Amino acid sequence: METKFIHLNDLVRADCHDCQGCSACCREMGDSILLDPYDAYQFQRKEKPLPVLLENGSIALTVWEGMILPHLQMKETTHACSFLSTDGRCSIHDHRPGICRLFPLGRNFSDGKMNYFLLENACQNKSRSKIKVSKWLGIEPAGAYHNFVLEWHDFRREMVNILAEGEEAQTKQLNLYLLQTFFLAPYDTTGDFFAQFAQRTARIRAAFRE
Repeated sequence: METKFIHLNDLVRADCHDCQGCSACCREMGDSILLDPYDAYQFQRKEKPLPVLLENGSIALTVWEGMILPHLQMKETTHACSFLSTDGRCSIHDHRPGICRLFPLGRNFSDGKMNYFLLENACQNKSRSKIKVSKWLGIEPAGAYHNFVLEWHDFRREMVNILAEGEEAQTKQLNLYLLQTFFLAPYDTTGDFFAQFAQRTARIRAAFRE
């Protein structure tokens, strides 16, 4: 069956009504819940900076196509997200990562654009209601966040290609620099995140043009 792509202002049957006690999508996820710079910014706003979360084991690092990225860590004993409470509720729900907000939707990147699609059988709740994609994500301004996700995707691809061409020592140094720049270095939580992100990507790109 052909995938139906959805736009930011379209309605989609994704609203699971506060999950109704289900936490299946918060378990057995391995290292697949990758974080982006906006997620790091949100954690910092809630006084949970990534360096602290890395130290206490709530966040871990993985290598994605040669690029080091942070991800939500699953507990060794239960294989549940480290932020899932004992009663099966998300303890960081108001500042949960973008991938968590997106579920049960996926993203499609093609021809310099990003659309969404419904992961038909991913959510166990079968009584979901229709909701606008932008409202489901719950991040304002929705257009600026959408553009950021697309830009981060393109920037990651750009960095992955550069990393693939470098020597081992250069690759390690660049990876640590990218990790520091986008995830460990603090953001001004009183300022515009999207402007800060643009400044950081511009600085990295300028360094490669020198």
